[in-house]
Amino acid sequence: MEQCFSDSFQIEPPSRYAAWDTVTAEAGQCLTDVLRSGVPQDSDVLVVARDDRLLTAPAAEVGPHRTVAAVRAGSGPFALDQLRSLLASLETTDPDALGLAGAALVDGLAAAGGLVLEDALTGSVAKVTFAVPAWSRADGGTFLPGTVHSAPAGLRRLDLAGAGTTVTGQIAVKGWSVVRTRAPGTARCQELFEKLSGLSHYPLVLSVEDGAVRAMKATETGSAAAAAALEQLFAADRGHAAVTGLEFGMNPAAPQLPFNSESNAAATGRAAVSVHLLLGSLPLNEFEIVLDCATSSLTALAGTTPLAGAGTAAGTGPRRRRMNRVTAAGCGCH
Repeated sequence: MEQCFSDSFQIEPPSRYAAWDTVTAEAGQCLTDVLRSGVPQDSDVLVVARDDRLLTAPAAEVGPHRTVAAVRAGSGPFALDQLRSLLASLETTDPDALGLAGAALVDGLAAAGGLVLEDALTGSVAKVTFAVPAWSRADGGTFLPGTVHSAPAGLRRLDLAGAGTTVTGQIAVKGWSVVRTRAPGTARCQELFEKLSGLSHYPLVLSVEDGAVRAMKATETGSAAAAAALEQLFAADRGHAAVTGLEFGMNPAAPQLPFNSESNAAATGRAAVSVHLLLGSLPLNEFEIVLDCATSSLTALAGTTPLAGAGTAAGTGPRRRRMNRVTAAGCGCH
């Protein structure tokens, strides 16, 4: 746990563990340092931190018998409220349901022969063609030993950067974004997220040709600020304009939050499966940007039934599974 949160949480006595403890990371430490400093090799570890250095570690440092789930904390006066929502989603997530939803999505896209992303609000239509759908990330919802898992779970990624894949047309993005970075600090990442925050209320239409954003059309002042931020980013590195994937959120327990959280990508929102546009690629570019397509429907190339996004009915709530509850009190770190 990052030092500034050390006085804000307590772990209730768990029923499944013989022993448990809270480890506080000192200033300047990374997760590798913490794991090397006495965390048992066969333990389950929940990391709560803002600092990116505490949210990831090489698989060799995690080890084959240690399970690590990392929760990114936000900043500001509502940081603890946001963390409370994320921890509650961990407690109520059903990995079996996520696995079934993921399998259904994979089967649906395998039979699609190509995809159409259409937005009734703006009239935007884009087509995605591929020989065989390639999945570059498959999160089944179960935290397994050996690597650091970002929480909450429930995210799958369709790779659109491979040979034989084309993306052309207009794509409307609207909703809360996620900005990932290769840099050790988070200041520039947070700044970009804040500039994109207007998309939570106003859509932005991206014109895509040959798999890259060539132009943008803002519908309101709120999305104009987001367009300006993206234009500046594209000018600095055209790699950020590349459409590299579609990400699908399948976790109905994951909340959509007004801060830079992976929960925004994993959440289903009002759909059964949410769909997001991925720009850029780590570590090739400084940022990887996940833009929600909350008002768009994704269908098969010759189909009419939505596979993801708007038009898919929200599923039933997740079966409640209890984990070790972590509670938050007042915190003086913000």
